Amino acid sequence: MGKKGILKKKVVEEKKLKEKKEYEYKILTETLREKALLAAEAQIYKLNKDGKTSEPIMLQLSTLLPTSKTKEYTRRMIVIPNRLRSVKNTTILLVTKDPVDTYRIPLNDKESVTTDTFADIVGYKKFKLMVGTSKAALKTNYEYDIVITDNRLHSLLPKLLGPTVFCKTSQNFPLMLQMAPQDVDAKLVKSKRSGKMSDERVDPEYILSQIKSWCKNTTFVPSVGPSLSIIVGYSKMKGIQVVENIDAVLDYLTNEKYRPIGGVLSKGIEGIVDIHLRADEKSLPILKKGENI
Repeated sequence: MGKKGILKKKVVEEKKLKEKKEYEYKILTETLREKALLAAEAQIYKLNKDGKTSEPIMLQLSTLLPTSKTKEYTRRMIVIPNRLRSVKNTTILLVTKDPVDTYRIPLNDKESVTTDTFADIVGYKKFKLMVGTSKAALKTNYEYDIVITDNRLHSLLPKLLGPTVFCKTSQNFPLMLQMAPQDVDAKLVKSKRSGKMSDERVDPEYILSQIKSWCKNTTFVPSVGPSLSIIVGYSKMKGIQVVENIDAVLDYLTNEKYRPIGGVLSKGIEGIVDIHLRADEKSLPILKKGENI
């Protein structure tokens, strides 16, 4: 690329940065923003200094009441202003129904938009072997940044993964996606094994759009206990970006307009006892018990 081309590209990039709308805080007061920024910058500095750049920065909340009456496993998405991951830099395992080639072949086709999206695509039978023991599950969890399953398999996972690392924290539990948009007129295929009619459509563009959303945003699972832990950043981010993500997460958890998926804190912001920012076992306070938010 010539000098003019480089300059033109730089101008375009600067224009995009200027056009980005300034984030409007909804929950954090100026005092809490300052505390959150100090905590975020301290965590980012330490992670980079220790070379632990893959460690997440977690927002930890203590709540007055549990956010769920029963144990849940479905990770709910929270849209945040600053991207956590990119698909390109995320190692993704996709688990599909068997036979796996029904889905793997169209997704890995060189002309498909998903051709380079997944590190591996395996069927449910193979996945059971990959998590069949605690040691095997630990290895699988270590090898992939994200495990995503066909939503039709999700009900099978709690029993399968119960004793493993995938159930130790909600952030480890597999995400889920649909292989194609819902369509009442979709052509069903008769299963050779069970004889049941099933929808075996594969829509790579629809799948990629879901993957991009999972990578960009964060997730949470309502808890039967008085606490929540949610990823809000990584060391590659700026402190202010982490703070903006914190505010967006707090708004989603406390605002009634996001119910029934969000708005899980029945007392709103008053339902939060304290707020900490944690990374690699180091926890820093943003709001201490008894302080006003």
